[in-house]
Amino acid sequence: MYSVPFYGEDPCDLEMPRNCYLIADRGYNVLVHADSGPTNSGKSPLKDGVIQSLVQRHGPIPLVFASQQQLLEVRGHAAHAPLSHPGKWLDVGENGYLTNAYLADVCAAAQAKLFVSYATGGADWYPDHLSFMFSRRNPARTALLTAHWERPETLKELLVKHGCGYHYGHALDLFRRTLDGLVEPLTTGEALTPLSLYRVDHGDPPFMKASSRTTPSR
Repeated sequence: MYSVPFYGEDPCDLEMPRNCYLIADRGYNVLVHADSGPTNSGKSPLKDGVIQSLVQRHGPIPLVFASQQQLLEVRGHAAHAPLSHPGKWLDVGENGYLTNAYLADVCAAAQAKLFVSYATGGADWYPDHLSFMFSRRNPARTALLTAHWERPETLKELLVKHGCGYHYGHALDLFRRTLDGLVEPLTTGEALTPLSLYRVDHGDPPFMKASSRTTPSR
């Protein structure tokens, strides 16, 4: 596992050191790009040649995980705004602004075969959050937040031009490399949820047994 510089998601330009990760396992590479993206000044893993150098050193990266959020916000709204210059608190800054064109270029540079959109509300047990663009728990708020975002589906059209597929990730998805060098997503459904795994060895948990013995009052 190799640390990769994380860019962006930094509306106040604090340039806090953070990492993405490249997993290199027996000739198979996976890039966890996370929410990394262009900074307010235009720096990015692409512009600085980070993605390109990874490919030169480790070979093509067939599988890329990244967010599709496109957050621009007044800097004073950020929790760490007091650490930035007060004269810029009313300026707009990026807080993870990953356009479809940028993500397509990342996949092209990585020579990816599959892009996995994740970290945007793919599990029911995630805490509710404004930036979860795929969350269905508050559709009105999500629609308001994403009204000016590019349609996430449009990314599929851009990726096809580079021979790369698109998959909307869910918690506990599996990914398998096929004989022709592509990547196949496998949905586990309920098979690997914590409750299902518990019941394999222990049967129903006590709270389920208790509820099954309870008879409704008349």
